[in-house]
Amino acid sequence: MSPHRRADLAYLAAILLGVLVVVLLGPLDRRLEILHINDFSGFWAGPRAVLAGVSPWDPAHYPQARIAFDTQRDDASVLNYMPWTVIALLPLGLLPLDAAAWLWMALSMICAAVALRALLREFMPGRSVVHGLLGLALFVGQPGVLTIVLGQWALLLMSAVAAIVLAVRAGHARRAGFAALALLAKPQLFVWTALGLAIPAFFDSRYRRFVAFAVVLAGALVVSAWLAYPEWFPAWISDIPARRTGRSAVLLSAFGQLLGTPGRVLAIALIGAGVVLASRFDPGSDAWLAMWLALSSAGAIYSWSYDHVLLFVPLVVASGVLAAAGREQAAKRLAIGGALTFLFVSPAFYAIGVLRHDETFSIAVPVAFYVAIAWFLWPYRRGVLIRERPAQQVQPA
Repeated sequence: MSPHRRADLAYLAAILLGVLVVVLLGPLDRRLEILHINDFSGFWAGPRAVLAGVSPWDPAHYPQARIAFDTQRDDASVLNYMPWTVIALLPLGLLPLDAAAWLWMALSMICAAVALRALLREFMPGRSVVHGLLGLALFVGQPGVLTIVLGQWALLLMSAVAAIVLAVRAGHARRAGFAALALLAKPQLFVWTALGLAIPAFFDSRYRRFVAFAVVLAGALVVSAWLAYPEWFPAWISDIPARRTGRSAVLLSAFGQLLGTPGRVLAIALIGAGVVLASRFDPGSDAWLAMWLALSSAGAIYSWSYDHVLLFVPLVVASGVLAAAGREQAAKRLAIGGALTFLFVSPAFYAIGVLRHDETFSIAVPVAFYVAIAWFLWPYRRGVLIRERPAQQVQPA
């Protein structure tokens, strides 16, 4: 049996085991138990309200509509999300909550499994142990489990980021541009991703075509949605940012809790240092992508532990850089270490968060990923003689 075949079988077995864990060991039961109060019910209520003739950004009527739909009781008086997201989710609003939730969960898990497999076959082909452990971590690791239970976006967003990376590298600008539209659902998670994808456009025609196409698509969607609901921004800006950005699993919140205002200044300085480090790599290279994608999670302005699913992408890309350079053991250590972090370290931080009723310090996980990726990739920064070979030349172990 070829290494590629063994890796595919290991990945399939791991994904199936992960699905069994979700179905048989509690996550699915918990999801069903909180279906009418979980995060999915909250953002399903937005398109449902639109279809019922109520604006989700009307503080006088939207809370009553949300109660009538028997969905998440939010402290905010308007919807957290922006109009282009609501318009994209209108097909889900046509369905009853139960049916929409099942469809969302199935679509999320299928897209994530396919996306991670595509990444592994591109960057770490034929490594059955890596394929198996990362496949297991996708649905058994704490970020994936919490995403499924809450009905959050992370699995779909990870799939979109993976699609962008693979499509841009292959020169498929339009595919990448369409995938990039998904990032508009939670733009606060992709501030550094956007910068990391935009800068290479000055040097690489593949990125230039992608950025141009993505900007046109995103601009058309945002402008049309804004014209459809011009009242959304004043209502949203006056309510949501103050409620959401004061406390989450990000550096600003963590250092703010520990040190107050000086801590927030320190957090900004650390994020700035992360930007400087990420900028030391060749724009558009795989090492560059891994650094900027990891920075987006470590330096996010609003995030929770389920969003750490996004770290699968920079983890696999960075491991692929090491493997392509002939550092096989380093590549495996990074990939396996990341998988074990999702499986064992992330649950420990989440347990601490549950005890504290505050998971702010879960930010340690993406920060550790960024530091590890930067450490392993530092020899491949711009101006150093060592150069990575194309990922296609990676030989299975």
